[in-house]
Amino acid sequence: MLRLQALPVVRGVPIDLHAHADYARTGLFPWLARTMKLTVYTDYTLRVLMYLSLRHESGALTTIEEIAAAYDISRNHLMKIVHQMGAAGLLETVRGRSGGVRLARDPAAISIGMVVRLAEGDFSLVECFEAGKENCCTISPACNLTRGLRRALDAFMFELDRMTLRDAVAAPSVAASLLGIDDSQRRIIPLVPASASRTSRSAG
Repeated sequence: MLRLQALPVVRGVPIDLHAHADYARTGLFPWLARTMKLTVYTDYTLRVLMYLSLRHESGALTTIEEIAAAYDISRNHLMKIVHQMGAAGLLETVRGRSGGVRLARDPAAISIGMVVRLAEGDFSLVECFEAGKENCCTISPACNLTRGLRRALDAFMFELDRMTLRDAVAAPSVAASLLGIDDSQRRIIPLVPASASRTSRSAG
């Protein structure tokens, strides 16, 4: 039986630190893992960031075409991803003929959980999770399933929050080889913090 006491809060999210024991016994967490499927958009977002994490130390810029070719996916799918992740401050884009995109933060400072939340936007596993529909079901006053689903989702995200973008690539050199990444002959444009860039323009 799932415990019903108040949950501790980690990064603003209620988390049951004993969740794994509960779910192993009830079977709820394995069920969620099997049925909860991240969108293709989130999958591609993670692939883009993992690719760019492999080039972070070199500071090399990457074009959307290079990423699309490496994964054999459509360039159009990636344009929206680059725009959204750039607006969120995770990517830096450089315009121009020799422009491209790269990570704006160290891979170790980007959690997979944060990326998944940005890409997914909505984790309404069932209708009653949606705002304004908490009591949409006839059985809502007597239902305890939503509590279990929320706890399972919290545990799922807790694990993703513990993993960083750097952790996601187990063997960087192997991954780089598989993706055809070779920065040995690349022209590197230094990463300039936005504040420094504004100061430079003001001085000119």
